Amino acid sequence: MLERALLYFIPSRGEFFKIQPGTGDNLTHEDIANGYSDYIIWNRFKPECLDIDGELEMECVDSGMVLLKDEKSSLHEIVKRALEYAYGITSYLERKRLRL
Repeated sequence: MLERALLYFIPSRGEFFKIQPGTGDNLTHEDIANGYSDYIIWNRFKPECLDIDGELEMECVDSGMVLLKDEKSSLHEIVKRALEYAYGITSYLERKRLRL
């Protein structure tokens, strides 16, 4: 399971992609009844400019949550599912195109 936040830079999009573990308080009774035991939160951030001196101003362009049923999901599986939700990426070639 994901233990702390991860931040990736997606060069082809000029975006940062962050995933972080959920705190557990967003799972509904229905989610739990359907077998979900955890979740992650993802965000896409677009910096205004990468040539900076100091603060890096960024706009959050999209965000979401991925529900997880297996607490032992690998980091690879978690990142893959988050990318599918955030970018609609489903294949290795699409991930390579984004240089991940």
